[in-house]
Amino acid sequence: MLVLADFEFDAGKDARIIYEALLPELEEDYQRTKTSLGLNDEILILNVEANDIISMRAALNGWLRLIKITYEMCSFSSNAQVIN
Repeated sequence: MLVLADFEFDAGKDARIIYEALLPELEEDYQRTKTSLGLNDEILILNVEANDIISMRAALNGWLRLIKITYEMCSFSSNAQVIN
């Protein structure tokens, strides 16, 4: 059974930063899932294809967590101040 999931995230001005930060993750080769990541202006697009629901759940848990953490780091870094 083939399982597909498509997500669009309105990441605003941080979309490109998040996209570029996550690109190295696409180099991993998984036997039961295929993932693509795209960028359309300020919209981050995640597509996941899995052979079964268990693989899909595992892949989505990982990718959604990575996107969330990267987004939070962008928010954190925009509020950070350099102290000399």
